[in-house]
Amino acid sequence: MGYQWVATRLTTGEQICDLNDLVVDEVLDTIGRYEMVNATLPIPTADPDWERATLEGATAYWLLQDYPAGGVPLIIWGGYIVTSQRDETDVVTLTLATFPGYLDARYTGDRTYAATDQNALVTDLITNCVAAGPAGGVPMRVQVVGGAGMLRDHTYLDSDDKTVYQALQDAMNWENGPEWWIGGEWQGQLINPVLYVGNRLGTPASPSPEAVFDMPGNCTKFQRVQSFGSGKGANSVMAYASGIGATRLQSPVEYAADPERPTFEYRWSPSSSITDVNTLINYAAAALPNMQNGSRSLTMSAAADQDATPGYCSRWVLGDDVGYDINTPSFPRGFTGTARAIGMRLTLGNTRTLTPVLVGGDLEE
Repeated sequence: MGYQWVATRLTTGEQICDLNDLVVDEVLDTIGRYEMVNATLPIPTADPDWERATLEGATAYWLLQDYPAGGVPLIIWGGYIVTSQRDETDVVTLTLATFPGYLDARYTGDRTYAATDQNALVTDLITNCVAAGPAGGVPMRVQVVGGAGMLRDHTYLDSDDKTVYQALQDAMNWENGPEWWIGGEWQGQLINPVLYVGNRLGTPASPSPEAVFDMPGNCTKFQRVQSFGSGKGANSVMAYASGIGATRLQSPVEYAADPERPTFEYRWSPSSSITDVNTLINYAAAALPNMQNGSRSLTMSAAADQDATPGYCSRWVLGDDVGYDINTPSFPRGFTGTARAIGMRLTLGNTRTLTPVLVGGDLEE
């Protein structure tokens, strides 16, 4: 299956030109955060519109893949130009960011939400603070996934200088907070970003996952990492806000019993603008289950072009449960189960590899 890069106008989604000789070593994407990618465009073979197609802060790049059954190409990845560099050579060097990076250039302003569905809160921030602006915005649509979200009372103050990106990252860390990710969609001949938000993104395994990576099989390498390092593992957590001494607002300590480990403490400030201790309690309650067993991640790489490899965007997307079945000397009893794909890495070039990044689930033998 072939890949094709195209450039579009960031403000409209209108296609500028194909980028036939664009060189990108790899693209990556993750739920709830932005990623950076490097690219180079040779000028001698570039489209006549190459100068407009390399304009920083004004141009989006999209990686498309031929749809297996024909028809509209799949949108595999999208980002926009942050930096464009020319020098004495005949190559333009570019730095791209995935679209959550644009959210970090937009601010919430003054906004108050009372008993508001958390997915509606996110929708309002995108609609009024990202898709609109003094000089216009990025035409980003919001797609709510699944059912209604928890009701939230929340206030953003313009004086706090909080970006929409920071606000959405904070929201994802609320207890039962919303998950979000930005992909792309065809709108006729236009290509524009769409933000997916919901209590849970992706599809759970029911009864078994659609995509399975295995070794021996479609995998060429894998790595499981378990860590109880600083900021990754703790069985005693506390969230605090601004203030000094007795004036500091903080949650009670949230503790999880662990017969195998001594006390590992973790304290952090989710936001300097929090004024309600109940908000801090919710943050601490949400953090403890994620930290009490430490961090666990699994990456598996497979040849992207072989039929046995579950294709990204055709058989799985970010948030989906993905299966794994590993039988190697390091796992003498086998290592089989399901976990959520919270990220992906696609290595391009002559040998293309696809790597889902998996967390949670049953990443134990």
